[in-house]
Amino acid sequence: MGNKKSSRNINAKKYNKKKKRVPNYPRIIAWSLPLVLIICAIVVVLRVFVWNQGKEYIMTPEDYEKIKLDTKDNIILMPASKMNPDGFDGVTDILVFGNDSFYAGRDDNSGILDYFGKELENVNIYDCTLPGTYLNSFNETELSPSECPEDYFTLFWLCLSTNWHNFDKQNEALVYLDPSTHDLERYQEVIDILQGVDFANIDVVMFCYDGHDYIEGHLPINYIGEDAQTENCATLLGSLYTSVYIINEANKNTQFVYVSPAFCYATDSDGNKVSCAMADTGNGTIENTFNAARMITNYYGVSYVDLYSGVLIHEDNANAYLEDDGITPNKKARELIADRLVTVLKNRF
Repeated sequence: MGNKKSSRNINAKKYNKKKKRVPNYPRIIAWSLPLVLIICAIVVVLRVFVWNQGKEYIMTPEDYEKIKLDTKDNIILMPASKMNPDGFDGVTDILVFGNDSFYAGRDDNSGILDYFGKELENVNIYDCTLPGTYLNSFNETELSPSECPEDYFTLFWLCLSTNWHNFDKQNEALVYLDPSTHDLERYQEVIDILQGVDFANIDVVMFCYDGHDYIEGHLPINYIGEDAQTENCATLLGSLYTSVYIINEANKNTQFVYVSPAFCYATDSDGNKVSCAMADTGNGTIENTFNAARMITNYYGVSYVDLYSGVLIHEDNANAYLEDDGITPNKKARELIADRLVTVLKNRF
């Protein structure tokens, strides 16, 4: 009897052997959370470091096909064969007036119009882009070539001289232009091209001026009372209006395309680059230029191609697309602009 073990003690030992240990979850969570956060922080830092070792990504024409941009395009251009079916010879003759951005790259056939022409069939482009020129005239009234030689290479005077088939003013002005800042050989080349142009045979005229008028603070528009001046060639609206009027009088079937400036920089008083969306150069930001140009449609059927919103060059990436002057597009940017024009206008030609 005294050696008999208690059945209760035996059962207790069996129970203790089978009992499982329960993890202390609150303690595990308390220790794990900081560890997980530390690991995540390390991963993020490494990831950013790896990204920063790569090259800056630049948009390609294929990227634009995937993006729907909110633009101010207003394309009313029709094929020349429909505008003038009896007199159409199967080739669309396009006369292009413009300045630096559309002239850049011509030396190695990488200019905007070089790309543009390669993508279009049955077109003949008269390239009259002139570096160092402006859309606006400098003066409302006529001055002599010796007083203001630059005036005679602005849009209005080029159109007027072409219509008159008389370039005496331009030939005289060449003598007074500074050869260190003006490519006189190119100026003479454009004069020669325009001497062979008859507006009666031109199907499309394109105005392709960049933001230099804005940078110089040229007047976009001027009002007398509530009426906008349409014949003041020293304003952007007036220069467009008078030029279109001259050409339209010579050929009612000529169609017009205004191509807006793309993004550019202005320079503040300290010499720092400032976004054209923010800088007032004397007559507002570059948006004032756009608004004045769009007003031409109140008077004539001019198609409007929006490069400012339609090409993704902006303050955050402009250094990858613009030359050091903050306005001239580099080769990659010229390709994007040309692709944009082809995409918008190809089916119209």
